[in-house]
Amino acid sequence: MEVVLSTHAGVEAFVPALQQALADGDFKWLDEYLDDSVKLLDICRALGDAISEIKNYCVYVELALHTLEKGVIKDAQLHRCKNALIKCMETLKRKDDDVNQLGQRRSKLENCSSMLRRMGEKLNMEDASKGNFFMVIYAAQVTTIFICGVLTSALSFKPRRAFSTMSVGGQSAWSFSLTSLQQRVRDQIERRKSKGANVLLEELDKTDMGVHTLYDKVEKLLHASNFPPPEDQVYEIKQAVRTLEDCTLDLREGLVQLEVHVSEVFKVLIASRVALLDICSHA
Repeated sequence: MEVVLSTHAGVEAFVPALQQALADGDFKWLDEYLDDSVKLLDICRALGDAISEIKNYCVYVELALHTLEKGVIKDAQLHRCKNALIKCMETLKRKDDDVNQLGQRRSKLENCSSMLRRMGEKLNMEDASKGNFFMVIYAAQVTTIFICGVLTSALSFKPRRAFSTMSVGGQSAWSFSLTSLQQRVRDQIERRKSKGANVLLEELDKTDMGVHTLYDKVEKLLHASNFPPPEDQVYEIKQAVRTLEDCTLDLREGLVQLEVHVSEVFKVLIASRVALLDICSHA
């Protein structure tokens, strides 16, 4: 995300050079850039919605953990914890049901992936060779499409399509690095899918496993109806709670950073678009 922000900042720095390109009558690339920027703004909104859904899931996890904060584990606590954990599992189950009901139709994030793939296919290295301004525009588009593609895959539930890679032109070091990085990301995604992972976001997957582990242990204690429970069972519960706390903390921290970055990309896209439209209106 920091790379995306820096490349778009580069676009704004080179905006004055745009005037010469427009004076030469070169409007085609600008129309395409402005069209793509609208699509990227829509994709940022979809990513923000997906992040919000996961944050809501985290709230249920934290409610479950909160019920077991007191030292002595009682029947009422376990029932409250169980109910909160059920809410967690139902949240992801609804996502699963939504995917199954779509059939051959695509989810919102899968539609975003398709848009990004088509945008990547349209990128023209010949435009980038026209000068520094055009190279910065090209780099900004490539990095934004790539990062947004990674995020749409990571935040998707049971993605059915393979991660799309772009053909990056040029002989620069960054183009070779990006081509290699795309392949590594694609391989990692396919490995997780081959293992049957419903979610590709590793922190969410670990949290989901922690939820199921704690639920099983809580259910076992409730079924035994032996209160206060034996020390070994209390220890198992506490261990499961600590594991889930760690997973949820990692997930929460990652989501906070991701949400900030997506918001910053959205603002930078708006700023670049406004600057280009302003210059275009005076051309």
